[in-house]
Amino acid sequence: MANIDTRAKVNGKVAVIGDALLARGMSLGGVKHIYRAETREEVERAVKEVMENGEIGMVVINEDLVKKIGDRKMLNAIDSSISPVFVMVASHNEKEAEVDVLRRLIIRAVGIDISKRR
Repeated sequence: MANIDTRAKVNGKVAVIGDALLARGMSLGGVKHIYRAETREEVERAVKEVMENGEIGMVVINEDLVKKIGDRKMLNAIDSSISPVFVMVASHNEKEAEVDVLRRLIIRAVGIDISKRR
């Protein structure tokens, strides 16, 4: 039987779109592509830039910033993008956000919400 490597590989560089705290933390972790954003316009501009940059393979973005995006096409692109893949992280001030983020990641991976009961 052949060995199959099931580990996910991220091609390209990591970018961050976030508030000052996330940007600072990821910068300390060595991430070079940092986009600080607070307004809807700043978020949408940063998302457009990372999607057009062929070197970016993964984008870490504050979940509350995604909620500011008004462009439905952009939101759909974020949800369905494979390269770069968007990983939404909870803001430091959100309650219950970790469970919700994990639930959405599972929905994205599996295709259904396995936490809903019939």
